[in-house]
Amino acid sequence: MRNVISFLNMKGGVGKTTLCKEIGYYLSRNGKKVLLIDVDPQGNLTQSIFEKYNYKHHYETETERNRKFQVCTATISNVFDYTSVVEGVKESDFILKLDDYLSIIPGDLNAVFFERSGGGSESENAIKNFIEDFKIRESYDYILMDCPPTFSFYTTAALLASDFYLSPIHPDSYSVLGIDLLFQVVERLKKVYRDRFKTTPLDHLGVIFTNIPRDASISIGMRKMMGDIRGSQTLDELEVNFFKEVFQTNREFNKRIDYFIADSNSDYSYSNLRKIIIEFDSVITNANVVSQI
Repeated sequence: MRNVISFLNMKGGVGKTTLCKEIGYYLSRNGKKVLLIDVDPQGNLTQSIFEKYNYKHHYETETERNRKFQVCTATISNVFDYTSVVEGVKESDFILKLDDYLSIIPGDLNAVFFERSGGGSESENAIKNFIEDFKIRESYDYILMDCPPTFSFYTTAALLASDFYLSPIHPDSYSVLGIDLLFQVVERLKKVYRDRFKTTPLDHLGVIFTNIPRDASISIGMRKMMGDIRGSQTLDELEVNFFKEVFQTNREFNKRIDYFIADSNSDYSYSNLRKIIIEFDSVITNANVVSQI
């Protein structure tokens, strides 16, 4: 089953984490089993989920007055420490089960030490090996990874474990260069790890425009920019797929880290997200069909 998707952009501030968590949470509220993996050392995905479900890391000591937190010991650092020869480990050492449908491998600031130590082949393959050894694909309908906005050890580890990657972008004059750079990074990765990609392809699901105002509020300049990007000769030669739907902004995203569209009363955001997920699911299904031919 090909169901591991990385959310990836070489540029920060494009709503990548927000889109990842909103898609994952919506799917879980609609009966799909979802595992979120926070590979970004900034840990914004984890902060949002922890705030929503009232958790904190075991090494965190500060708490809000009159508020009790559940303590989480599972982290992405445990995954990077993991090797198949370690005995006595269990899924709960890595995965925090939030409810029957949603789980997370939380980000961990301590994971930054893996980058500083150079990572190494064993660590770069840790997520892939963990997913294979514990048969994680078979346990979830979707596995969504939030990646950092840089080409780094974490990006490599995520992509080596992924079946697909999705590129959220905000339309600006640097977008075409950013997508071109991303494709160069992935192609270089495929050459370096050619044996891995001979047996398991890594497909680009496409580009989705993010942080877009509601239809009536989109400026003429932004509409033109999106049109220019879609019509770029560079991206046409790369055969980039563009999602028909765009991810519309919502003022609550910047106000509350525990805000989730699926639990809100925002009809326009809910409808927008639902359309994105229908398209998202369709693209994955079609890609899986093609790969089996």
